[in-house]
Amino acid sequence: MKITADFHIHSKFSRATAKNLDLENLWVAAQIKGVNVVATGDFSHPAWFAEIEAKLEPARPGLLKLKQEFTTLCGARVPPACRADMCFVLATEISNIYKKDGKTRKNHNLVLVPDLDTARRLNRKLAAIGNIHSDGRPILGLDARDLLEIVLETSADAFLIPAHIWTPWFSMLGSKSGFDSIAECFGDLTPHVFAAETGLSSDPAMNWRVSSLDGVTLVSNSDAHSPANLGRARRRANTTWTATAVVGCALRHGKPWPATGNAPSVENHSPSAFFTGWRSSRTDQPAPNPPPLILISTWFHLRRSWPRSCRLARRAARSARPTSRPWPPLGRNSLFFSTWNRTALSRPESHFSPRRS
Repeated sequence: MKITADFHIHSKFSRATAKNLDLENLWVAAQIKGVNVVATGDFSHPAWFAEIEAKLEPARPGLLKLKQEFTTLCGARVPPACRADMCFVLATEISNIYKKDGKTRKNHNLVLVPDLDTARRLNRKLAAIGNIHSDGRPILGLDARDLLEIVLETSADAFLIPAHIWTPWFSMLGSKSGFDSIAECFGDLTPHVFAAETGLSSDPAMNWRVSSLDGVTLVSNSDAHSPANLGRARRRANTTWTATAVVGCALRHGKPWPATGNAPSVENHSPSAFFTGWRSSRTDQPAPNPPPLILISTWFHLRRSWPRSCRLARRAARSARPTSRPWPPLGRNSLFFSTWNRTALSRPESHFSPRRS
């Protein structure tokens, strides 16, 4: 059967996420948007993992579903025409910040595991390395290559995918703190990296220009920080209902299915994406040529100078305001007890006092 999957989301325990980003709202949003398989996100966070264990139960091999007591409460929010089978797969995002080859590297990596026991064992290993309690997306001083080694040692059915590989500051190929290739990042374990996430700031056609990515599958996920953003980019594959089949087939053989209206210019992941734009589902078309350099430099100049101009204008407006009160307080010399001085309207510094002879 055809599976639509979104393997990269977050929970309410991650920074800059919606407070209603819980399993019930994900279950409702997934059915309304037609997504069959959704990542749990952030299973490395102890509090979120406790919720996963309390609210989810095994559905199919390696897949979880929301318990009946919770689906009964949320079922009224799903239109009858949208109701369908929906499962969760265990996934989390790890932020790796470390030194390598004399430079500070910052990568985000997506990890998917086949079952709760594997997730529990992986959490124990990560807790011994760094703090996994403070954020749903933990920050670890761990080499990305070493993280992949730990994942593979924990389970042969676990996967690691470099996340949003073109984000400037936190990605494998980012211009600020990334590498020049997958091999430079993962070294001898490069053959185990069979997929890479395009992120919201690029589309497959933009990635096809990089020859070093020809050997990996390009993945599109939503990186949702709220239920409303679920499924804005997703994967489609024709496979069976098992975790190994769903994840493996969708990542290795599936097709990216970006949602419409998901332009990189509004996602603010990369300045270059502002000019290239998000393509439609027809990714066989070549990416457009970049604009002339003068347009790029003009945009960056306005981006820096415009806020300062606004601040100066507000400061000038405040300094031009009259210091006297536009209307005097009630008292013996107020308008109600004195003769109207019409010339006071043109003299902000004067009060509405009676005319003196």
